[in-house]
Amino acid sequence: MARPTVQDVARTAGVSVGTVSRVLNGSPAVSQAAKEKVNAAIKELSYRPLASARDLRRDRTMRVLALAKNLDSLVISEVFRGVGDAAADSGYVSLIAATDGDLDREQQLVDMLRNGSVDGLVIFSPTMPDDDVNTVAEQLSVVQVCEIVDAEAAFGVSIDDRQAAYDVTKHLIDSGAKKLAMLAHRGARSGRLREEGFRQALKEASLEQDQILFGEGNFGFHTGRTLAKKLLKARDLPDAVFCGTDVVAAGCVRELTDAGLRVPQDIAVAGFDDSAQAEMCVPELTTVRQPAYEMGRVAFAELLERMTVEGSHRKGRTFLPHELVIRDSTK
Repeated sequence: MARPTVQDVARTAGVSVGTVSRVLNGSPAVSQAAKEKVNAAIKELSYRPLASARDLRRDRTMRVLALAKNLDSLVISEVFRGVGDAAADSGYVSLIAATDGDLDREQQLVDMLRNGSVDGLVIFSPTMPDDDVNTVAEQLSVVQVCEIVDAEAAFGVSIDDRQAAYDVTKHLIDSGAKKLAMLAHRGARSGRLREEGFRQALKEASLEQDQILFGEGNFGFHTGRTLAKKLLKARDLPDAVFCGTDVVAAGCVRELTDAGLRVPQDIAVAGFDDSAQAEMCVPELTTVRQPAYEMGRVAFAELLERMTVEGSHRKGRTFLPHELVIRDSTK
């Protein structure tokens, strides 16, 4: 039988995970009725929290660190907002830091977890090698979100990027596109998975990709324009372009329209993320919606269990559902 979790206690007691955490930590900010429900559920499930989670709050910092390469993505912002709200619900403070892809800086921040300055770590797109992520996760409380490395011990929360890219590419094909191009970013793990989904959809439709162009460094609006310029130099233009993010798609649309082409009549364009740029773009972008805020909340719930429950925990990853959002940029 699987070991009961904090979530199981909350579900049995009919309260939030945050309420369970506050009871375990001896917080006075819990009603007597809620406390009795939680304690009854703990007894019923034979739930075994760590001693520190029961009465030794002074031995814990009640802080978690959310770490990313940069904070300029709206997806990252929403993920970390979810982490912060879920942490606050459980009496924790979330600290947010960016590494700018600097491995030494990342190691310094991870050392905050090693030396007890924080109780747990949520990491988005680590710079360190996969094996190092796995080693840290085997020893300490670590959860990955969105950009998931191949580290068995480091549980991850994300969407299925490969399937999501497959879905949007299939939509382009079903809309009549025969020659498709992709503006991709191999520097990101999610970018490589999206490229795989794009290729899979074309293979199943017995189509060959027209071009896959790769952006380097900051994969943003100007990258979209630069890569679209390269597409325009081709003898035969594609019918549709799938872009790895909405921001890149917006840059692509701008370059195509400046060249006198109509979107989607001449070339359809689709993005990814359903960020604000998707609706600000003219025409509005067909895209994939990520439940970024919910991913942040789920990531913290997984982290909370690792910080408060003894023994082994779930490994691998969990996928939250994505949604294909069809707008005016595709036929």
